[in-house]
Amino acid sequence: MKKIKVLIVDDHTLMRSGLRLMLSAQEDIEVVGEAADGSGGIAMAQKMRPDVVLLDISMPGMSGLECLKALLANQPDLRVILLTMHEDARYVKEGFALGAMGYVLKKAADDVLYQAVRAVYSGEMYIQPSITKAVVAELTERPRAGDLRKPLSDQEKKVLSLIAAGYANREIAEQLVISVKTVETYKYRIMEKLNCKKRSDLVKFALDNGLLNKKN
Repeated sequence: MKKIKVLIVDDHTLMRSGLRLMLSAQEDIEVVGEAADGSGGIAMAQKMRPDVVLLDISMPGMSGLECLKALLANQPDLRVILLTMHEDARYVKEGFALGAMGYVLKKAADDVLYQAVRAVYSGEMYIQPSITKAVVAELTERPRAGDLRKPLSDQEKKVLSLIAAGYANREIAEQLVISVKTVETYKYRIMEKLNCKKRSDLVKFALDNGLLNKKN
């Protein structure tokens, strides 16, 4: 079995130790390194070439968001999960805008973190459900008009809201009672209309424009 290689970047020794112990108990996950700050995380990522990085936002010196930019500049295919105590929608928005693929709170249950690691490794976005609700509640109160090349249909808006909430194509298909192929077609059309090249661009657009579904 190919293991998911994880790098932990956090300035708290106890947090790093706890995460290593917890993740190493999973058969399909291997912790390949730790770093106590952003610069150390960048160096360790270049050395160990992890699949997934668990990255704290608030660290002395280089912030987690600055580290995120540097990590992705060096390794564009790296999957980064922001693991933090911050529930503020602004951090969620900025993190995904910079290319993060996951956002999980440090107080989350172990299973949530396992799910996040496996989801982003598979190429899916992951936002902890409790955070999604908080972000939706804040941002949908202040919807802003987007610069659409063409207006989105109601069904396209539904698909976009589910993508932004972190659902996989199969899960979107089940919720909307359509085929996975149809979901992929909608996703392609949405990306064309919004001039988006990556899934993270769709998440940013949905967050910026209040297009998330409150039920998510």
